[in-house]
Parts: sequence; C-alpha cells; structure tokens
Amino acid sequence: MGSSARVVQSLDELTPFRARWDELAVESQRPFAAPAWAMAWWNNLRPDGAQLRVLVVEDGDRLAGVVPLYAAGRSLRPIGGGLAPVDPLSMAGSEERIAGEATRLLAELEPRPRTVELEVHGNGPDWVGMLSRVWGGGRGARQWVESEVPIPTVDLGEGFEDWMGKKSSSFRRDLRRNRRKLDDAGASFRFATEQTVERDVGEFLRLHRMRLGELGGTSLPSEGIEPMLLEVAGELLSGGRFRLLSLELDGETIASQLLLAAGREVSAWNSGFDEAHRSHSPSMQCLVYALNDASERGERTMSLGPGGQDYKYRLSNSEDCVRSSVIAPRGASYPLVRLRLAPRRARRALASRLSPEAKLRLRRLGRG
Repeated sequence: MGSSARVVQSLDELTPFRARWDELAVESQRPFAAPAWAMAWWNNLRPDGAQLRVLVVEDGDRLAGVVPLYAAGRSLRPIGGGLAPVDPLSMAGSEERIAGEATRLLAELEPRPRTVELEVHGNGPDWVGMLSRVWGGGRGARQWVESEVPIPTVDLGEGFEDWMGKKSSSFRRDLRRNRRKLDDAGASFRFATEQTVERDVGEFLRLHRMRLGELGGTSLPSEGIEPMLLEVAGELLSGGRFRLLSLELDGETIASQLLLAAGREVSAWNSGFDEAHRSHSPSMQCLVYALNDASERGERTMSLGPGGQDYKYRLSNSEDCVRSSVIAPRGASYPLVRLRLAPRRARRALASRLSPEAKLRLRRLGRG
C-alpha cells in the first residue's frame, strides 16, 4: 500500500492514530510529544475558538508522521504551545518526505493559513527549515525565530555512577551532606501511584505556586492544569512514563518534581518546594534521585527543562534548546503578516534580553 495524508479535525477522527502516534513519540524519545500530553492539553487548556488541525501521514497501516497543530484564526499553532514543546514526529529517515506531505496539506487548507508556528527542540530535525523550503511547490516560505530558550541536559553515559564520578568533589560532598541531613530527619522519596496521584498532583501544584509566588508568579494557568495533569497520569502512570516524585518529611510533602519519559529519555517538567527546607536543597535532591531512578530503568538522557537556571547547570553536561519559530508563505499578504506580528516579536526580543530580576520587577509592576 502507498502513502496517504490527511488533516484530522476532530477527536473522534484522531482516535485511531493515537497508539501509533505514541509509538513515534517513544521511538523519537520525545516525552511531551506523546498524544497523552498533547490531547490532555487540548481537552483542558485549548484557547477559546481553537480548531483541531493535526496533520497525519500514513504508509499503509503505519503512521509515518504527525504534525500536531490547531487553528487560531488564520494562524496554525502547536498543540501544547508554551507549556512544553510538542514536536512534529516522523519515522526515522522520512522527515523530508513528511515535511513535503505536510506542506501539501497546508496549501489545501481553507482558509489558507497566513502563518504556521512551531516549538521544536534544537537537537531534532529541522522541521521549520524543511517546511519552509518545500512550501508552495518549491517557492519556499519566510521563516524566523521568535525565541530560543536553553535546555540543560544530563547525559548519563554508562549510568548514574559514571555521571556522578565526573562531577566535582565539592558537588558530591555537598549533595551527600544534604542527603544525610534529610535521611537523619526521617525524610523519604516516593513516586505517585494510582492511589496517591490525585493528592500528589494537588501538592505539586501547591508547592509550585507557593515557590513561584515569591518570584513574581507562575506561568502555569490558574485553571485547567490540574485536570490536565491527572488526565496525563491516567494514560501514562501505569507504564512508568508519568513520574511525580515527592519528598516527604514528618508526613508533609516538602518538594515535588514532575517528569515524563519516552524511550531512553526522561524530561523534567516543573517542580516546587517549601522554602522552610531550602537549606536541604530539596529540588536538587529530587532531581538527583530521579536521575538515579532513570539510570536504573535503563534511560540515558534527562532533560532538565527549558531555562538556564544555575542549579540546572550544576547537574548538566550537555545542552539542547527549545526554539519558537514562525513560517509565513510568500504572497501578497506577507507584509501584513510581518506588520501584525511585529509587536509580539518586539516583546519576545526584549524578554530574551532581560535578566530574571528585571522580569520579576516587571511582573510585580504589572500586578501593582
């Protein structure tokens, strides 16, 4: 059987592709590109008026590629945008062909999209470049990067002990001293189970908001995020791919870290901790515990999430990035598109140059 391509515009139509979409996420080692995460976002956090536009390419009965998008007016945007990068996926070696099929579908959409936005990992296929080159039967499209955020990453090499052995003696000493303090106080680590996950998600969000509230507030939405995370857990927890790690002391959760896994990759998403226990470095302890656990499961890479915080670089030995880009087909409307997007581009360019302290001051002024 030959290949075929279509635009999926409803959840019912998408259902037959979900299992094979998930296989692509595992093969590509993209935890947040899994349909469990993408569709939970869609079900709980999609913007008003959003319309599903998932591009799928099949080879016979095999899903060869998927580009998860939604329509917002005349723009196509990535599902999950701003929360975690939901990359396009493809069978290995088929990326150029999938990009060609995707642009053919885009050209046939009515109304024709003026822009396509993508959030992708820097160490993956150049989806923006491929889509731009083949758009319009080879006429090409304009593209530009709106933002690029570093993702510190840990390559475990031969395993946890191999990674730990390459860290500085002062790092190992501080880490073990703080772990002993926690052990002596009776603290313990545990992952969420089906019996505890509802409570654990609530505690995770409480700690996250409490911690980020002192720094100007979290970027997580105030509504919808809890049912979204519980929906993801409902699909991925039993298989060990949804990992919500809690650090408990005296019957209370003092730190929490959420991670997702696919293939040999595990990705940290977000965290929170009680400031009263800052001296024990609880977030660092959670990440190191998760790294050891990942190593025991046979995983070899952990993404520490977007953002260049110092504590991430104390752990990392490599770096990726998440890149937000816009593609605009050439045509009479292109100058208007650039003009319409200019204020947003200016805001993002300014934000990329501001220090965390300056961003915090601006948030506080905005709330004042």
